Amino acid sequence: MKKNSRPAVVSLKEFSSEFNDEQRKQIKKEIEYYDLLHSFKIARESRFITQEELARRSGVNRTTLSKIESGSRNATIDTLMRLAAAMKMRFEVRLY
Repeated sequence: MKKNSRPAVVSLKEFSSEFNDEQRKQIKKEIEYYDLLHSFKIARESRFITQEELARRSGVNRTTLSKIESGSRNATIDTLMRLAAAMKMRFEVRLY
């Protein structure tokens, strides 16, 4: 008879305890970047704009837009500014 084996479950706290400070900084940067991308997607969807329409308005290829929203492609500041302008939004970069 085959035993039911369950995958080991590790809490996020346990998992992250193995990271060094540099890894934690990198993870924080990645989270901030994905939050930014998610904000763009939410802004687009809340305005009932399709990716195709936003691509047309901004001049950014729809496939590129899809990859940016999913996080599989990095966006330049110029591209983010074009997307924001196409949604009648302002994109600001603040240095602290």
